[in-house]
Amino acid sequence: MQTKFMEVPILEFKYDETKGEFECYVNTKHNIDHAGDRPMDGCYSKSIAKHMADNTKPKMLWSHNPAELPVGTWTSMKEDSKGLRMSGILLPTTMGKDIKILAEGKALDSFSIGYREIKAKWNESTKTNDLYELDIKEASWVNFACDENAQLESIKSNMALGELPSKRELQNILRQYRFSKSQAEKIVNHYDPTEDIFEIMAKLP
Repeated sequence: MQTKFMEVPILEFKYDETKGEFECYVNTKHNIDHAGDRPMDGCYSKSIAKHMADNTKPKMLWSHNPAELPVGTWTSMKEDSKGLRMSGILLPTTMGKDIKILAEGKALDSFSIGYREIKAKWNESTKTNDLYELDIKEASWVNFACDENAQLESIKSNMALGELPSKRELQNILRQYRFSKSQAEKIVNHYDPTEDIFEIMAKLP
């Protein structure tokens, strides 16, 4: 089952300069992305419950890049009438400090979740893939350029039609997420469309 990504502009972003804590929506319900995916009421609830039972949280990454260290930690997550609301702390690493400065200066304005689609149903009347259950793996700060977004959405559109990305498409998008050429080639060489990309990367030496 493939990991997919859905981005959303920051909504009601609140930052506590004293504690370094913030809260925001990392995904909103009934928001239709370019691939036609639409999160529905309750789609996050089982993943939230599982994280709570396992005492885990999604990773906080920069631009969905699991090859780099996390930039902070999520401290809470809940579903409300708008979507998936999360609280977190940016840690004082180099990247964490950079993101803090950019966010406070309103230069960063988007989040994106990385998730596995567990339960979905095609809605013929709205022409959307309605998402009823998601396995939330990570929530990233993101800053997509237009060309990167166009390619990502093109691949997502193909996947919505049942077509998996080619090795070349996968390599290109990994390079856009700041993987080195050798890292991207190593991942692509182990690419198995039946496996999740994070599981593939976890097996690499």
